[in-house]
Amino acid sequence: MSDASVNPGNTQEIAQPSFDQLQKLLDVCRFMGKEKNLDNLLVYIAEQGRKALTADRCSIFLLDDEAGEIWSKVMLGESDIIRFPRGAGVAGRTIESGRSILIRDAYNDPLFNPEIDRNTGYRTRNILCVPMANLEGRTIGCLQALNKLDGDFNPSDESFTLAFAAQAAVAIESALLYQEKAKVIRDLSHTQVRLKQKLDQLEVVRELEHAVNESANIYDFINAVIKKAVRSVGAEVGALFIQSEGLESWDIFAARIHSGTNVVHYTEQKLESAYDKALLVDGKAQIVNLIQKSDATLNRLSENLNVRFENLLAVPIHQPTEQDDTKSKGIFKVFNKPSGFLYEDLSFLQIIGAQIFSLILRKQLIDAKKRSENLASIGQLSSTIIHDLKNPISAIIGCAELLEERSSMSEKQLEKICNIIRNQANRCITMVEELLSVARGEKKYNFEILSLAETLGEIEMMLAAETNKKKVVIRFQCNYQGRVRLDKSKFMRVIFNLTNNAAEVLKASGGEVDITADALDDEWVAIRIRDNGPGIPPELSENLFQPFATFGKSKGTGLGLYIAKEIISEHGGTIELDPMPPGACFVIRLKQEK
Repeated sequence: MSDASVNPGNTQEIAQPSFDQLQKLLDVCRFMGKEKNLDNLLVYIAEQGRKALTADRCSIFLLDDEAGEIWSKVMLGESDIIRFPRGAGVAGRTIESGRSILIRDAYNDPLFNPEIDRNTGYRTRNILCVPMANLEGRTIGCLQALNKLDGDFNPSDESFTLAFAAQAAVAIESALLYQEKAKVIRDLSHTQVRLKQKLDQLEVVRELEHAVNESANIYDFINAVIKKAVRSVGAEVGALFIQSEGLESWDIFAARIHSGTNVVHYTEQKLESAYDKALLVDGKAQIVNLIQKSDATLNRLSENLNVRFENLLAVPIHQPTEQDDTKSKGIFKVFNKPSGFLYEDLSFLQIIGAQIFSLILRKQLIDAKKRSENLASIGQLSSTIIHDLKNPISAIIGCAELLEERSSMSEKQLEKICNIIRNQANRCITMVEELLSVARGEKKYNFEILSLAETLGEIEMMLAAETNKKKVVIRFQCNYQGRVRLDKSKFMRVIFNLTNNAAEVLKASGGEVDITADALDDEWVAIRIRDNGPGIPPELSENLFQPFATFGKSKGTGLGLYIAKEIISEHGGTIELDPMPPGACFVIRLKQEK
Protein backbone atom coordinates (compact mmCIF):
# COMPACT_ATOMS: atom_id res chain seq x y z
CA MET A 1 0.00 0.00 0.00
CA SER A 2 1.20 3.45 -0.76
CA ASP A 3 2.25 5.72 2.10
CA ALA A 4 1.67 8.79 -0.07
CA SER A 5 -0.74 11.37 1.19
CA VAL A 6 -2.32 13.65 -1.43
CA ASN A 7 -3.90 16.77 0.06
CA PRO A 8 -6.28 18.85 -2.12
CA GLY A 9 -5.49 22.21 -0.50
CA ASN A 10 -8.46 23.58 1.47
CA THR A 11 -10.55 20.35 1.58
CA GLN A 12 -9.24 19.41 5.02
CA GLU A 13 -7.80 21.10 8.03
CA ILE A 14 -4.04 21.37 7.96
CA ALA A 15 -1.82 21.83 11.04
CA GLN A 16 -0.32 25.28 11.50
CA PRO A 17 3.43 25.89 10.96
CA SER A 18 5.70 26.59 13.89
CA PHE A 19 6.72 30.09 15.02
CA ASP A 20 10.28 29.53 13.76
CA GLN A 21 8.93 28.52 10.38
CA LEU A 22 6.72 31.62 10.21
CA GLN A 23 9.70 33.82 11.14
CA LYS A 24 11.75 32.13 8.43
CA LEU A 25 8.89 32.68 5.94
CA LEU A 26 8.79 36.40 6.78
CA ASP A 27 12.54 36.77 6.29
CA VAL A 28 12.43 34.86 3.04
CA CYS A 29 9.55 36.98 1.70
CA ARG A 30 11.54 40.15 2.31
CA PHE A 31 14.49 38.85 0.33
CA MET A 32 12.45 37.29 -2.50
CA GLY A 33 10.72 40.61 -3.13
CA LYS A 34 14.09 42.20 -3.92
CA GLU A 35 15.94 39.48 -5.82
CA LYS A 36 15.39 39.71 -9.62
CA ASN A 37 18.03 37.25 -10.80
CA LEU A 38 16.23 33.95 -11.41
CA ASP A 39 19.25 31.69 -10.83
CA ASN A 40 20.10 33.36 -7.54
CA LEU A 41 16.44 33.29 -6.49
CA LEU A 42 16.02 29.57 -7.18
CA VAL A 43 19.14 28.71 -5.21
CA TYR A 44 18.00 30.92 -2.33
CA ILE A 45 14.46 29.46 -2.23
CA ALA A 46 15.76 25.88 -2.25
CA GLU A 47 18.33 26.54 0.47
CA GLN A 48 15.93 28.42 2.74
CA GLY A 49 13.25 25.79 2.21
CA ARG A 50 15.74 23.05 3.18
CA LYS A 51 16.71 24.87 6.35
CA ALA A 52 13.13 25.67 7.41
CA LEU A 53 12.04 22.06 6.90
CA THR A 54 15.28 20.60 8.37
CA ALA A 55 15.54 18.53 5.17
CA ASP A 56 18.64 17.07 3.59
CA ARG A 57 17.83 18.45 0.13
CA CYS A 58 15.33 20.74 -1.54
CA SER A 59 14.59 21.19 -5.24
CA ILE A 60 12.60 23.65 -7.38
CA PHE A 61 10.86 22.31 -10.52
CA LEU A 62 9.37 24.69 -13.09
CA LEU A 63 6.92 23.94 -15.90
CA ASP A 64 7.81 24.78 -19.51
CA ASP A 65 4.41 24.83 -21.23
CA GLU A 66 5.78 25.38 -24.73
CA ALA A 67 8.21 22.46 -24.56
CA GLY A 68 5.84 20.25 -22.54
CA GLU A 69 8.62 19.61 -20.03
CA ILE A 70 9.54 20.13 -16.42
CA TRP A 71 12.98 21.51 -15.70
CA SER A 72 15.15 22.24 -12.71
CA LYS A 73 18.47 23.88 -12.13
CA VAL A 74 18.37 23.24 -8.40
CA MET A 75 17.79 19.55 -7.79
CA LEU A 76 19.38 17.09 -5.47
CA GLY A 77 22.27 19.45 -4.87
CA GLU A 78 23.20 19.45 -8.60
CA SER A 79 23.86 22.63 -10.58
CA ASP A 80 23.16 21.34 -14.09
CA ILE A 81 19.76 21.90 -15.70
CA ILE A 82 17.74 18.68 -16.00
CA ARG A 83 14.57 18.17 -18.03
CA PHE A 84 11.96 15.38 -18.06
CA PRO A 85 8.49 14.93 -19.58
CA ARG A 86 5.54 16.76 -18.14
CA GLY A 87 3.59 14.63 -15.62
CA ALA A 88 6.49 12.27 -14.84
CA GLY A 89 7.47 11.39 -11.28
CA VAL A 90 6.39 12.92 -8.00
CA ALA A 91 7.11 16.47 -9.24
CA GLY A 92 5.14 15.90 -12.45
CA ARG A 93 2.12 14.49 -10.55
CA THR A 94 2.18 17.44 -8.11
CA ILE A 95 2.25 20.00 -10.94
CA GLU A 96 -0.46 18.26 -12.94
CA SER A 97 -2.81 17.77 -9.99
CA GLY A 98 -2.08 21.06 -8.25
CA ARG A 99 -2.00 19.18 -4.91
CA SER A 100 0.73 18.49 -2.41
CA ILE A 101 2.18 14.95 -2.03
CA LEU A 102 3.73 13.63 1.18
CA ILE A 103 5.55 10.29 0.93
CA ARG A 104 6.82 8.72 4.17
CA ASP A 105 8.51 5.68 2.54
CA ALA A 106 9.80 6.46 -0.94
CA TYR A 107 10.75 2.92 -1.97
CA ASN A 108 7.26 1.61 -1.18
CA ASP A 109 5.51 4.29 -3.26
CA PRO A 110 4.85 3.71 -6.98
CA LEU A 111 5.29 7.43 -7.76
CA PHE A 112 8.94 7.31 -6.75
CA ASN A 113 11.52 6.31 -9.37
CA PRO A 114 14.44 4.56 -7.59
CA GLU A 115 16.51 4.74 -10.79
CA ILE A 116 17.48 8.30 -9.82
CA ASP A 117 19.01 7.07 -6.56
CA ARG A 118 20.88 4.30 -8.36
CA ASN A 119 22.36 6.84 -10.83
CA THR A 120 23.36 9.34 -8.17
CA GLY A 121 24.21 7.09 -5.23
CA TYR A 122 21.74 8.98 -3.05
CA ARG A 123 19.20 7.23 -0.74
CA THR A 124 15.75 8.82 -0.61
CA ARG A 125 13.67 8.05 2.49
CA ASN A 126 10.75 10.49 2.47
CA ILE A 127 9.41 13.25 0.21
CA LEU A 128 7.32 16.39 0.58
CA CYS A 129 6.27 18.01 -2.71
CA VAL A 130 3.91 21.01 -2.93
CA PRO A 131 2.66 22.95 -5.99
CA MET A 132 3.63 26.56 -6.69
CA ALA A 133 0.77 28.64 -8.13
CA ASN A 134 0.89 32.23 -9.33
CA LEU A 135 -1.57 35.00 -8.44
CA GLU A 136 -3.94 33.77 -11.15
CA GLY A 137 -4.02 30.29 -9.61
CA ARG A 138 -2.05 28.69 -12.45
CA THR A 139 0.52 26.10 -11.34
CA ILE A 140 3.98 27.09 -12.58
CA GLY A 141 6.05 24.44 -10.76
CA CYS A 142 6.61 22.73 -7.46
CA LEU A 143 8.93 22.66 -4.43
CA GLN A 144 10.22 19.25 -3.38
CA ALA A 145 12.03 18.44 -0.09
CA LEU A 146 13.82 15.12 0.58
CA ASN A 147 14.81 13.28 3.75
CA LYS A 148 13.72 15.21 6.84
CA LEU A 149 16.66 14.97 9.21
CA ASP A 150 14.65 14.40 12.41
CA GLY A 151 12.03 11.91 11.24
CA ASP A 152 9.21 12.25 8.73
CA PHE A 153 7.62 15.30 7.17
CA ASN A 154 4.41 16.18 9.04
CA PRO A 155 1.26 18.24 8.31
CA SER A 156 2.86 21.30 9.94
CA ASP A 157 5.73 21.05 7.43
CA GLU A 158 3.20 20.72 4.64
CA SER A 159 1.31 23.82 5.82
CA PHE A 160 4.52 25.87 5.97
CA THR A 161 5.70 24.61 2.60
CA LEU A 162 2.41 25.55 0.93
CA ALA A 163 2.71 29.11 2.25
CA PHE A 164 6.39 29.20 1.39
CA ALA A 165 5.73 27.87 -2.14
CA ALA A 166 2.97 30.44 -2.73
CA GLN A 167 5.38 33.29 -1.97
CA ALA A 168 8.11 31.60 -3.97
CA ALA A 169 5.79 31.29 -6.99
CA VAL A 170 5.07 35.02 -6.98
CA ALA A 171 8.77 35.84 -6.63
CA ILE A 172 9.77 33.36 -9.36
CA GLU A 173 7.17 34.65 -11.81
CA SER A 174 8.24 38.21 -11.05
CA ALA A 175 11.86 37.24 -11.72
CA LEU A 176 10.83 35.47 -14.93
CA LEU A 177 8.97 38.58 -16.11
CA TYR A 178 11.90 40.78 -15.10
CA GLN A 179 14.28 38.43 -16.92
CA GLU A 180 12.07 38.50 -20.01
CA LYS A 181 11.84 42.29 -19.85
CA ALA A 182 15.60 42.57 -19.39
CA LYS A 183 16.10 40.30 -22.40
CA VAL A 184 13.76 42.45 -24.50
CA ILE A 185 15.64 45.57 -23.40
CA ARG A 186 18.99 43.93 -24.20
CA ASP A 187 17.70 42.79 -27.59
CA LEU A 188 16.38 46.28 -28.31
CA SER A 189 19.65 47.81 -27.15
CA HIS A 190 21.68 45.44 -29.34
CA THR A 191 19.32 46.10 -32.23
CA GLN A 192 19.73 49.84 -31.68
CA VAL A 193 23.52 49.51 -31.65
CA ARG A 194 23.48 47.36 -34.79
CA LEU A 195 21.04 49.75 -36.47
CA LYS A 196 23.28 52.71 -35.61
CA GLN A 197 26.27 50.81 -37.01
CA LYS A 198 24.37 50.11 -40.20
CA LEU A 199 23.26 53.74 -40.44
CA ASP A 200 26.85 54.87 -39.85
CA GLN A 201 27.98 52.48 -42.56
CA LEU A 202 25.34 53.76 -44.96
CA GLU A 203 26.35 57.32 -44.13
CA VAL A 204 30.00 56.57 -44.92
CA VAL A 205 28.96 54.90 -48.19
CA ARG A 206 26.80 57.97 -48.99
CA GLU A 207 29.71 60.28 -48.18
CA LEU A 208 31.99 58.27 -50.46
CA GLU A 209 29.42 58.54 -53.26
CA HIS A 210 29.24 62.28 -52.59
CA ALA A 211 33.04 62.55 -52.66
CA VAL A 212 33.09 61.19 -56.22
CA ASN A 213 31.28 64.29 -57.45
CA GLU A 214 32.79 66.81 -55.03
CA SER A 215 36.47 65.94 -55.38
CA ALA A 216 38.35 68.03 -57.91
CA ASN A 217 40.57 65.12 -58.96
CA ILE A 218 41.34 61.47 -58.23
CA TYR A 219 43.97 62.45 -55.63
CA ASP A 220 41.47 64.53 -53.62
CA PHE A 221 38.95 61.71 -53.90
CA ILE A 222 41.37 59.11 -52.51
CA ASN A 223 42.28 61.54 -49.72
CA ALA A 224 38.58 61.81 -48.76
CA VAL A 225 38.03 58.04 -49.02
CA ILE A 226 40.92 57.15 -46.72
CA LYS A 227 40.03 59.66 -44.01
CA LYS A 228 36.30 58.87 -43.95
CA ALA A 229 36.87 55.10 -43.84
CA VAL A 230 39.56 55.28 -41.13
CA ARG A 231 37.39 57.49 -38.90
CA SER A 232 34.45 55.14 -39.32
CA VAL A 233 36.31 52.24 -37.63
CA GLY A 234 38.08 54.37 -35.01
CA ALA A 235 41.59 53.76 -36.35
CA GLU A 236 44.52 56.18 -36.73
CA VAL A 237 46.07 55.37 -40.11
CA GLY A 238 44.73 54.34 -43.49
CA ALA A 239 46.55 53.18 -46.60
CA LEU A 240 45.26 52.37 -50.08
CA PHE A 241 47.39 50.15 -52.32
CA ILE A 242 46.45 50.20 -56.01
CA GLN A 243 48.25 48.13 -58.60
CA SER A 244 49.14 50.16 -61.66
CA GLU A 245 47.33 48.82 -64.71
CA GLY A 246 49.53 46.55 -66.78
CA LEU A 247 52.46 46.96 -64.37
CA GLU A 248 53.82 45.15 -61.34
CA SER A 249 54.27 48.36 -59.37
CA TRP A 250 51.84 49.69 -56.76
CA ASP A 251 50.65 53.22 -56.04
CA ILE A 252 50.36 53.74 -52.28
CA PHE A 253 48.24 56.50 -50.74
CA ALA A 254 48.39 56.81 -46.95
CA ALA A 255 47.42 59.26 -44.22
CA ARG A 256 47.19 59.75 -40.46
CA ILE A 257 43.80 61.29 -39.88
CA HIS A 258 44.75 63.12 -36.65
CA SER A 259 47.85 64.80 -38.03
CA GLY A 260 45.93 67.22 -40.25
CA THR A 261 48.24 66.45 -43.19
CA ASN A 262 47.24 65.44 -46.69
CA VAL A 263 47.68 61.98 -48.12
CA VAL A 264 51.23 60.78 -48.76
CA HIS A 265 51.69 59.21 -52.20
CA TYR A 266 54.58 57.05 -53.33
CA THR A 267 55.24 53.96 -55.49
CA GLU A 268 56.48 50.48 -54.59
CA GLN A 269 57.84 48.18 -57.28
CA LYS A 270 56.51 45.18 -55.36
CA LEU A 271 54.86 44.43 -52.03
CA GLU A 272 57.18 42.62 -49.65
CA SER A 273 54.80 42.27 -46.71
CA ALA A 274 53.85 38.71 -45.77
CA TYR A 275 50.37 39.99 -44.89
CA ASP A 276 49.94 41.45 -48.38
CA LYS A 277 51.18 38.33 -50.15
CA ALA A 278 48.74 36.11 -48.26
CA LEU A 279 45.84 38.46 -48.99
CA LEU A 280 46.69 38.69 -52.68
CA VAL A 281 46.80 34.89 -53.01
CA ASP A 282 43.54 33.95 -51.27
CA GLY A 283 41.70 37.30 -51.37
CA LYS A 284 40.69 36.99 -47.70
CA ALA A 285 40.60 39.92 -45.32
CA GLN A 286 42.99 39.87 -42.36
CA ILE A 287 42.96 41.06 -38.75
CA VAL A 288 46.30 41.27 -36.96
CA ASN A 289 45.86 42.75 -33.49
CA LEU A 290 49.54 42.41 -32.60
CA ILE A 291 52.05 43.08 -35.38
CA GLN A 292 55.07 41.00 -34.41
CA LYS A 293 56.99 40.67 -37.66
CA SER A 294 58.29 43.66 -39.56
CA ASP A 295 58.89 43.87 -43.33
CA ALA A 296 60.15 46.36 -45.89
CA THR A 297 56.69 47.48 -47.04
CA LEU A 298 55.45 48.22 -43.52
CA ASN A 299 58.75 49.89 -42.61
CA ARG A 300 58.61 52.29 -45.57
CA LEU A 301 54.98 53.11 -44.81
CA SER A 302 55.87 53.70 -41.16
CA GLU A 303 58.74 56.03 -42.11
CA ASN A 304 56.62 58.03 -44.57
CA LEU A 305 53.94 58.64 -41.94
CA ASN A 306 56.25 58.84 -38.92
CA VAL A 307 54.17 56.35 -36.94
CA ARG A 308 54.66 52.90 -35.44
CA PHE A 309 52.09 50.24 -36.31
CA GLU A 310 50.53 48.22 -33.49
CA ASN A 311 47.70 46.40 -35.27
CA LEU A 312 46.13 46.24 -38.71
CA LEU A 313 43.02 45.28 -40.64
CA ALA A 314 43.41 44.67 -44.37
CA VAL A 315 40.73 43.96 -46.99
CA PRO A 316 40.95 43.47 -50.75
CA ILE A 317 39.22 46.19 -52.75
CA HIS A 318 38.72 43.97 -55.78
CA GLN A 319 38.01 40.24 -55.58
CA PRO A 320 37.75 37.64 -58.36
CA THR A 321 34.24 36.92 -59.67
CA GLU A 322 32.81 34.60 -62.28
CA GLN A 323 32.90 37.45 -64.79
CA ASP A 324 36.31 38.77 -63.70
CA ASP A 325 38.82 36.18 -62.53
CA THR A 326 41.71 38.62 -62.10
CA LYS A 327 43.40 38.66 -58.74
CA SER A 328 43.11 41.44 -56.21
CA LYS A 329 43.93 44.80 -57.80
CA GLY A 330 44.06 46.70 -54.57
CA ILE A 331 44.30 46.52 -50.79
CA PHE A 332 42.84 48.84 -48.20
CA LYS A 333 44.47 48.82 -44.77
CA VAL A 334 43.72 50.57 -41.52
CA PHE A 335 46.13 50.63 -38.59
CA ASN A 336 46.25 51.37 -34.87
CA LYS A 337 42.80 51.01 -33.38
CA PRO A 338 43.35 51.49 -29.63
CA SER A 339 40.97 48.71 -28.56
CA GLY A 340 41.99 46.34 -31.35
CA PHE A 341 40.02 45.39 -34.46
CA LEU A 342 36.85 43.28 -34.28
CA TYR A 343 35.13 41.14 -36.89
CA GLU A 344 32.45 43.84 -37.03
CA ASP A 345 35.16 46.23 -38.27
CA LEU A 346 36.24 43.65 -40.84
CA SER A 347 32.67 43.21 -42.09
CA PHE A 348 32.19 46.96 -42.40
CA LEU A 349 35.53 47.55 -44.10
CA GLN A 350 34.75 44.80 -46.61
CA ILE A 351 31.65 46.79 -47.59
CA ILE A 352 33.79 49.92 -47.91
CA GLY A 353 36.46 47.99 -49.82
CA ALA A 354 33.92 46.77 -52.36
CA GLN A 355 32.73 50.37 -52.80
CA ILE A 356 36.19 51.88 -53.09
CA PHE A 357 37.26 50.03 -56.21
CA SER A 358 34.07 50.79 -58.13
CA LEU A 359 34.13 54.40 -56.95
CA ILE A 360 37.74 54.85 -58.07
CA LEU A 361 36.81 53.51 -61.48
CA ARG A 362 33.79 55.83 -61.57
CA LYS A 363 35.93 58.80 -60.55
CA GLN A 364 38.45 58.02 -63.26
CA LEU A 365 35.65 57.79 -65.84
CA ILE A 366 34.10 61.06 -64.59
CA ASP A 367 37.46 62.84 -64.75
CA ALA A 368 38.09 61.47 -68.24
CA LYS A 369 34.63 62.63 -69.34
CA LYS A 370 35.24 66.08 -67.85
CA ARG A 371 38.58 66.34 -69.64
CA SER A 372 36.85 65.38 -72.87
CA GLU A 373 34.08 67.92 -72.26
CA ASN A 374 36.64 70.61 -71.42
CA LEU A 375 38.52 69.92 -74.61
CA ALA A 376 35.26 70.11 -76.58
CA SER A 377 34.34 73.33 -74.78
CA ILE A 378 37.75 74.83 -75.46
CA GLY A 379 37.39 73.84 -79.10
CA GLN A 380 34.01 75.52 -79.30
CA LEU A 381 35.35 78.64 -77.57
CA SER A 382 38.41 78.69 -79.76
CA SER A 383 36.40 78.55 -82.95
CA THR A 384 34.18 81.39 -81.71
CA ILE A 385 37.09 83.54 -80.57
CA ILE A 386 39.01 82.89 -83.79
CA HIS A 387 35.95 83.99 -85.72
CA ASP A 388 35.70 87.15 -83.59
CA LEU A 389 39.42 87.85 -83.92
CA LYS A 390 39.03 88.37 -87.66
CA ASN A 391 37.38 91.75 -87.20
CA PRO A 392 40.00 93.47 -85.01
CA ILE A 393 42.85 91.87 -86.98
CA SER A 394 41.32 93.10 -90.22
CA ALA A 395 41.05 96.57 -88.72
CA ILE A 396 44.71 96.48 -87.66
CA ILE A 397 45.79 95.35 -91.12
CA GLY A 398 43.70 98.13 -92.69
CA CYS A 399 45.29 100.73 -90.42
CA ALA A 400 48.75 99.40 -91.23
CA GLU A 401 48.02 99.83 -94.92
CA LEU A 402 46.84 103.39 -94.29
CA LEU A 403 50.10 104.14 -92.46
CA GLU A 404 51.98 103.41 -95.65
CA GLU A 405 50.55 106.75 -96.84
CA ARG A 406 51.43 108.55 -93.59
CA SER A 407 53.47 111.20 -95.36
CA SER A 408 50.26 112.72 -96.65
CA MET A 409 48.41 112.51 -93.29
CA SER A 410 48.02 115.12 -90.62
CA GLU A 411 49.14 114.63 -87.02
CA LYS A 412 45.52 114.24 -85.92
CA GLN A 413 44.85 111.52 -88.50
CA LEU A 414 47.95 109.58 -87.43
CA GLU A 415 46.93 109.77 -83.77
CA LYS A 416 43.47 108.46 -84.66
CA ILE A 417 44.89 105.51 -86.61
CA CYS A 418 47.29 104.66 -83.77
CA ASN A 419 44.41 104.73 -81.27
CA ILE A 420 42.42 102.35 -83.49
CA ILE A 421 45.36 99.93 -83.67
CA ARG A 422 45.88 100.14 -79.89
CA ASN A 423 42.18 99.58 -79.11
CA GLN A 424 41.84 96.67 -81.54
CA ALA A 425 45.01 95.02 -80.18
CA ASN A 426 43.66 95.41 -76.63
CA ARG A 427 40.42 93.86 -77.80
CA CYS A 428 42.32 90.81 -79.09
CA ILE A 429 44.13 90.48 -75.77
CA THR A 430 40.82 90.70 -73.87
CA MET A 431 39.24 87.97 -75.99
CA VAL A 432 42.22 85.64 -75.49
CA GLU A 433 42.21 86.27 -71.75
CA GLU A 434 38.50 85.49 -71.61
CA LEU A 435 39.08 82.26 -73.51
CA LEU A 436 41.83 81.24 -71.09
CA SER A 437 39.64 82.14 -68.11
CA VAL A 438 36.80 79.91 -69.27
CA ALA A 439 39.17 77.07 -70.21
CA ARG A 440 40.94 77.19 -66.83
CA GLY A 441 37.74 77.73 -64.86
CA GLU A 442 39.50 80.51 -62.93
CA LYS A 443 39.35 78.56 -59.68
CA LYS A 444 42.38 80.23 -58.09
CA TYR A 445 41.40 83.25 -56.04
CA ASN A 446 43.44 85.48 -53.77
CA PHE A 447 40.88 86.75 -51.28
CA GLU A 448 41.57 89.67 -48.93
CA ILE A 449 39.48 91.64 -46.45
CA LEU A 450 39.48 95.12 -48.06
CA SER A 451 37.81 98.50 -47.72
CA LEU A 452 35.16 98.69 -50.45
CA ALA A 453 35.45 102.50 -50.63
CA GLU A 454 39.23 102.35 -51.21
CA THR A 455 38.87 99.63 -53.86
CA LEU A 456 36.23 101.60 -55.76
CA GLY A 457 38.47 104.69 -55.47
CA GLU A 458 41.28 102.84 -57.25
CA ILE A 459 38.88 101.75 -59.97
CA GLU A 460 37.68 105.35 -60.40
CA MET A 461 41.25 106.57 -61.05
CA MET A 462 41.93 103.78 -63.54
CA LEU A 463 38.71 104.46 -65.47
CA ALA A 464 39.11 108.25 -65.59
CA ALA A 465 41.62 108.32 -68.47
CA GLU A 466 39.69 105.75 -70.53
CA THR A 467 36.25 107.35 -70.23
CA ASN A 468 37.42 110.89 -70.98
CA LYS A 469 38.08 109.81 -74.57
CA LYS A 470 34.58 108.35 -74.97
CA LYS A 471 32.46 111.33 -73.91
CA VAL A 472 31.20 109.20 -71.00
CA VAL A 473 31.07 110.53 -67.44
CA ILE A 474 31.50 107.98 -64.62
CA ARG A 475 30.47 109.03 -61.12
CA PHE A 476 31.32 107.08 -57.95
CA GLN A 477 29.46 107.29 -54.64
CA CYS A 478 30.29 104.81 -51.85
CA ASN A 479 27.91 105.16 -48.90
CA TYR A 480 29.19 101.94 -47.32
CA GLN A 481 32.41 102.50 -45.38
CA GLY A 482 32.88 98.90 -44.24
CA ARG A 483 34.98 96.01 -45.52
CA VAL A 484 34.31 93.09 -47.86
CA ARG A 485 36.10 89.90 -48.84
CA LEU A 486 37.52 90.38 -52.34
CA ASP A 487 39.95 89.10 -54.91
CA LYS A 488 40.78 92.67 -55.95
CA SER A 489 42.00 91.99 -59.50
CA LYS A 490 39.02 89.82 -60.39
CA PHE A 491 36.52 92.19 -58.77
CA MET A 492 38.05 95.06 -60.76
CA ARG A 493 37.71 92.98 -63.91
CA VAL A 494 33.97 92.66 -63.26
CA ILE A 495 33.56 96.42 -62.78
CA PHE A 496 35.69 97.17 -65.87
CA ASN A 497 33.62 94.76 -67.93
CA LEU A 498 30.34 96.36 -66.86
CA THR A 499 31.57 99.94 -67.39
CA ASN A 500 33.10 99.07 -70.76
CA ASN A 501 29.75 97.58 -71.83
CA ALA A 502 28.00 100.80 -70.76
CA ALA A 503 30.62 103.01 -72.46
CA GLU A 504 30.27 100.99 -75.66
CA VAL A 505 26.55 101.73 -75.71
CA LEU A 506 26.92 105.42 -74.79
CA LYS A 507 29.96 106.38 -76.89
CA ALA A 508 28.01 107.62 -79.89
CA SER A 509 26.06 110.35 -78.10
CA GLY A 510 27.79 110.37 -74.72
CA GLY A 511 26.20 109.60 -71.41
CA GLU A 512 26.60 108.89 -67.72
CA VAL A 513 27.45 105.84 -65.62
CA ASP A 514 26.80 105.91 -61.87
CA ILE A 515 28.53 103.43 -59.55
CA THR A 516 27.14 103.40 -56.02
CA ALA A 517 27.58 101.21 -52.94
CA ASP A 518 25.06 100.96 -50.10
CA ALA A 519 24.46 98.60 -47.18
CA LEU A 520 21.24 96.63 -47.76
CA ASP A 521 21.06 95.40 -44.14
CA ASP A 522 23.47 94.16 -41.46
CA GLU A 523 24.73 91.38 -43.71
CA TRP A 524 24.81 92.47 -47.36
CA VAL A 525 26.13 95.41 -49.38
CA ALA A 526 24.91 96.26 -52.90
CA ILE A 527 27.10 97.77 -55.66
CA ARG A 528 25.02 99.23 -58.52
CA ILE A 529 26.38 100.09 -61.97
CA ARG A 530 23.69 102.13 -63.78
CA ASP A 531 23.85 103.96 -67.13
CA ASN A 532 21.39 106.32 -68.80
CA GLY A 533 21.39 104.48 -72.10
CA PRO A 534 18.50 102.70 -73.83
CA GLY A 535 18.60 99.74 -71.42
CA ILE A 536 18.29 96.00 -72.13
CA PRO A 537 15.04 94.59 -73.57
CA PRO A 538 13.17 92.33 -71.07
CA GLU A 539 13.11 89.39 -73.52
CA LEU A 540 16.94 89.34 -73.53
CA SER A 541 17.47 89.47 -69.76
CA GLU A 542 16.72 85.77 -69.19
CA ASN A 543 19.85 84.58 -71.02
CA LEU A 544 21.97 87.63 -70.27
CA PHE A 545 24.64 85.73 -68.30
CA GLN A 546 24.95 82.77 -70.68
CA PRO A 547 28.22 82.33 -72.62
CA PHE A 548 28.37 83.74 -76.17
CA ALA A 549 25.31 85.96 -75.58
CA THR A 550 26.30 89.17 -77.41
CA PHE A 551 22.80 90.50 -78.21
CA GLY A 552 23.91 92.30 -81.34
CA LYS A 553 27.07 93.95 -79.95
CA SER A 554 29.43 94.49 -82.83
CA LYS A 555 32.59 93.93 -80.80
CA GLY A 556 31.43 91.57 -78.06
CA THR A 557 32.67 88.04 -77.39
CA GLY A 558 29.60 87.09 -75.38
CA LEU A 559 31.77 85.98 -72.46
CA GLY A 560 32.08 89.13 -70.35
CA LEU A 561 28.86 88.84 -68.31
CA TYR A 562 29.24 85.06 -68.06
CA ILE A 563 32.71 85.49 -66.53
CA ALA A 564 31.46 88.30 -64.26
CA LYS A 565 28.76 86.01 -62.86
CA GLU A 566 31.30 83.23 -62.28
CA ILE A 567 33.63 85.61 -60.40
CA ILE A 568 30.91 87.09 -58.18
CA SER A 569 29.57 83.59 -57.40
CA GLU A 570 33.04 82.55 -56.20
CA HIS A 571 32.91 85.58 -53.90
CA GLY A 572 29.74 84.16 -52.33
CA GLY A 573 27.64 86.92 -53.88
CA THR A 574 25.17 87.49 -56.70
CA ILE A 575 24.92 89.67 -59.80
CA GLU A 576 21.70 90.41 -61.62
CA LEU A 577 20.04 92.90 -63.90
CA ASP A 578 17.68 95.37 -62.24
CA PRO A 579 14.70 95.45 -64.63
CA MET A 580 13.55 98.91 -63.53
CA PRO A 581 14.32 101.68 -66.09
CA PRO A 582 15.85 104.05 -66.96
CA GLY A 583 18.91 102.59 -68.66
CA ALA A 584 20.64 99.35 -67.66
CA CYS A 585 21.46 98.67 -64.02
CA PHE A 586 23.50 95.72 -62.75
CA VAL A 587 23.39 94.97 -59.02
CA ILE A 588 26.22 93.10 -57.29
CA ARG A 589 25.54 91.82 -53.76
CA LEU A 590 28.44 90.90 -51.48
CA LYS A 591 28.57 89.92 -47.84
CA GLN A 592 29.85 92.46 -45.35
CA GLU A 593 32.88 91.63 -43.23
CA LYS A 594 32.47 92.72 -39.60
